[in-house]
Amino acid sequence: MAQGQRSYITLWGISPIDVGAAFLVAMLYFLNRGPIALLYPENSAASPALESFSDVVIGLLYSVPMAFRRTHSVPSAVLIFTASGWRHFLEPSNIISADVAVLASLYAVTVYGPVWAHRTVAAASVLGDFLLTIPTLTSQATVPNGATSWSTFSNSFTYIGAVLAAVYGLALARRSQFQEMNSLIVQARDAEHRADTEAELAVLEERSRIAREMHDIVAHTLSVVIAQADGGRYAAKKDPQAPLVALATISDMARDALKDIRSIIGVLRDAEGNEQPTLPQPVEHDLEELVRTVHESGITVSFVRTGETRPLPVGVGNAIYRICQEALTNSLKHAGPHAEITILLQTTDAALILQVDDDGRGAAAPFDGKGHGLVGMAERAAAFGGTVISGPRPSGGFRVIASIPIPHPDNSLRSPYE
Repeated sequence: MAQGQRSYITLWGISPIDVGAAFLVAMLYFLNRGPIALLYPENSAASPALESFSDVVIGLLYSVPMAFRRTHSVPSAVLIFTASGWRHFLEPSNIISADVAVLASLYAVTVYGPVWAHRTVAAASVLGDFLLTIPTLTSQATVPNGATSWSTFSNSFTYIGAVLAAVYGLALARRSQFQEMNSLIVQARDAEHRADTEAELAVLEERSRIAREMHDIVAHTLSVVIAQADGGRYAAKKDPQAPLVALATISDMARDALKDIRSIIGVLRDAEGNEQPTLPQPVEHDLEELVRTVHESGITVSFVRTGETRPLPVGVGNAIYRICQEALTNSLKHAGPHAEITILLQTTDAALILQVDDDGRGAAAPFDGKGHGLVGMAERAAAFGGTVISGPRPSGGFRVIASIPIPHPDNSLRSPYE
């Protein structure tokens, strides 16, 4: 069993209280040698049966292990019980004050030792009680009240057994208290570990979200900027004002992108800094502005919205916006300079469905293998239980369909395929 949470001071893992107890037992053994007149009142002096060497060894086995009764409870109990058995074998008719070490050892091994150890020591204590009192049946001595040998045996066995049972019961209660304390400590540590893990996961999730947002903003803006730069360069030959329009569009797009980036990375700044409040994240209502910006850059794009507009769960509108932005970016990069793009946003009873089509080169466009747009769109939809299906159209071009479940008007959540 775990040692339990200690509230006492230790020196090299040993309690000064236990060291003091060891000295006390040594003093009781070597200085107070007289027996306790408990079982055999006719013995008024210490028995000379013990030889000097055995006497010293038994005294050391009684006292020294007391200093380690908490840190090494099982070896300590084995040594003390061995010394007690040895001494009572040589002096079966004597109970001395130093035998309190046996009670202290029983208590310590029950509180701090494993289950098998304290059960074994408890059984050994009962056996010792029996062996200690059995000589009363053959003793010829009489007690002052004239009790018989059987009554003396019964009274002595009951008395010593009651003391052992009281110590053992108190130790079991203390052991239960330590177990409950250790259980609470483990639960607190587990809760702290889970909190740390959840905090780390939250940081990773936030970093992943910021990375996706940055990717969508930068990729979309650069695609429009490239389209404007290329278009303005070719149109300059026929219309000298075309580069000015292209440069104005590039400037507006860059400013908007910079504003969005500052809003996103604002959460990474020091909370005590003088940062401006972050801007609200775009939602599905901002798709018209997104389409207008792309259309002003010279791209043929149309937007159609069907179904009844209603409040959406938190984050769904932003997810649809970012998916549409990424799909537009892919079309600008791969569909070709003269492709037409159609965006359909449909609100049904069960889902919000976004479809982005283009009639350009689609899947036939060259691919460098470094993009993560389709994966990012799928991750955004999956975060809300939705799906993204993408691939070439039968009539040419490329198609992206994103479907995210939303609450039904009657507050139930139905499948988007109902």
